[in-house]
Amino acid sequence: MRKLIIWAGALLMAATTVVSAADDPRGTIGEILKAKKIVIMNDLSAAPWQFRDANGNPAGFSVDLDRLIAAKLDVDLEMRNVEWAGLIPGLLSRKSDILATSMSTTFKRAQQILFTTGSWYSTGVVAIVKAEDKDKSWEELNQPGKRIAVKAGTNAVDAAKQFFPQADVQSYPNDVDTYQALKTGRVDASLNDLAVLGVVKAEYDFEALSEPRQLITADTWGFAVRPGDIYTWQYLNFFLAKIQESGELDALKKYWVDGETWKKDFLEKNSGVSEDRKKLVELLGIGAYVPENNGTRHTLQ
Repeated sequence: MRKLIIWAGALLMAATTVVSAADDPRGTIGEILKAKKIVIMNDLSAAPWQFRDANGNPAGFSVDLDRLIAAKLDVDLEMRNVEWAGLIPGLLSRKSDILATSMSTTFKRAQQILFTTGSWYSTGVVAIVKAEDKDKSWEELNQPGKRIAVKAGTNAVDAAKQFFPQADVQSYPNDVDTYQALKTGRVDASLNDLAVLGVVKAEYDFEALSEPRQLITADTWGFAVRPGDIYTWQYLNFFLAKIQESGELDALKKYWVDGETWKKDFLEKNSGVSEDRKKLVELLGIGAYVPENNGTRHTLQ
């Protein structure tokens, strides 16, 4: 009987050891480090934040942030391109390890996912129109017969419901579809983020209405993890704080938002990139993840 008890105890200890090894207390971060790979979903349809460049490769501010996350962890990066509406379901179903993209922090989303307390960009929703309509007020859009385009699953949807309940709000799967609807006269305006204004102004000659104010709603962009994934949440907060301290986040903003060099580097087919881009890649330490360096640690599914 004594031998049987000892044997049973040994089995219990062995089982406990197996369970402990499988259930890493660090949550998703532990799984990423063990697999030596991080999987991040993104919607590559919104320059300069996340898009496909002239060669079909992923590029953009948040794409570089994803590369930087992988570089700090010293793991490979697998990016999966999905429509915006699929990002949160993808995270919750474990098809994406984290969300690190241009996602506004909202009350509705916070009921499903855990946002970082730190943010990486502050912006807001604006009403984008054709140049000839730029002197109108966006409040005039809130009436029957007016048509407004929004991208499904974005903060613009909530803004449309709140500020334009009388208008006909039309949902599209990506940004380009909303711009084409506006260009061809199928809608009177497109609600989108202020951050895209520079791109649509240059490509479509669109403007943002500034009356009675330019920002319809203000918001911030954060990273997100699954509910309960506390260690990963803490790590991403730490990551954001550190890249702000180091100046890496400011360097990304200077290149992707304040400057124009990225357009020539990524919107035109060429044999190389600018010195500004080379310096940024070196500063961030993401050379192994970028196609311009023939990096092998970043793949796109």
